[in-house]
Amino acid sequence: MKKIVSIGEVLMDVYSDENGVKAEVGGASFNVSCSIAALGTNESYFMGSLGNDEYKDEILKYVDKYDVKKDFIQNSNKPTTIAKVTLDENKERFFQFIRNSDAEFDLNKYKNDELNKIDLIHFGSATGFLEGNLKKSYSMLLELAVRNNIKISFDPNFRDKLWTTPNEVEEFKTHCKKYIESADLIKLSDEELILVTGIEDEVKALEHLIKLNNKSLICITRGCEDTMCVWNGEILYVPVKICDNLVDTTGAGDAFISNLINEYVNENINQNSSKEKIIDIVSKSNIFANNAVRYIGAITFLDNLNKE
Repeated sequence: MKKIVSIGEVLMDVYSDENGVKAEVGGASFNVSCSIAALGTNESYFMGSLGNDEYKDEILKYVDKYDVKKDFIQNSNKPTTIAKVTLDENKERFFQFIRNSDAEFDLNKYKNDELNKIDLIHFGSATGFLEGNLKKSYSMLLELAVRNNIKISFDPNFRDKLWTTPNEVEEFKTHCKKYIESADLIKLSDEELILVTGIEDEVKALEHLIKLNNKSLICITRGCEDTMCVWNGEILYVPVKICDNLVDTTGAGDAFISNLINEYVNENINQNSSKEKIIDIVSKSNIFANNAVRYIGAITFLDNLNKE
C-alpha cells in the first residue's frame, strides 16, 4: 500500500434550502482523504487542522469511519471553518466562507524523515493560498516533494468568494503556476482552465499547460460533457455517463481526483503508460464522481459505494 497525503482544509458545509439548514462535513482536502481511504487500496492521510468546537467530534467520526490516518492531523484553538453552501436550480453550489481553524496547520511540527516516507501528496486545498500557516506549510511541502521526488497531484479548487478582485485572482494564478509546473497529475475544471491560462479556447489553453509541464497527466472536467485529458502530448476525450438522479454537485470534482489519484498509484502510471490505460483510469474516475452527485454532501456517497 502507498502512503497518500492530502493537505488543506476540513470544514463544515452548511446547506440552506427550502427544507431548512443542514450541516455536512466537507473541505476539498478532507473529502479526498476520506474517499481514498474508503477505496481501501492505499493508506490515506489528512494533513490539516481541526477546530475546537462541537464540529470536531463530528469530523473525527469520519476519520475513524473510513480509517483516515491521523499522523498529520493537528488541533487548533479556533473554531471550525464554515462554508455556507447554496444550491441553484441545477444543483450547482455557491460558497460563502467563514475561515478559522484550517489556516493554523504548521508543517514545522514534523521531521523530514516522517515526510519523506510519503508516496504522493495531493495539493487540492481551496484555502491553501490564503494567508496563514497553512499557506506557508503548503509551499514548504511542495519544495520537499520536489526535492525528494515524491509524486505530486494538484487541483486549484478556485472559489470566487475567496478571490474577489482582479488583483487577487492574478495572485491566485501566480500561486498555481509553480504547482502546475511541478505536478505529476493535474486536475482542473473547464472554468479553471480558462481562468488559470487566460485563454478562452480550451485546446489552446491545454497547449499552454503542456508548455508549462509536458510530463503530467492533465485532466479537465467538463461537467456532463466529458473529461478532456492530455497524455504524452495527445489530447484525449473521455465520455461521462449522465447521472440519472442529480442531487448535489458539491463533491464531484473531489471524488473524481480521489479515484484518479488512487488509480494512478495502483497502476504505477509513468511516461511509458499507454493512452488506453489513461482512458481506463479516467473512465473509472468519472464513474466514481457520478456516484457522488446522487447525495447531499461531498462524501455522503461513500456510505453507499457498495450499494451502487
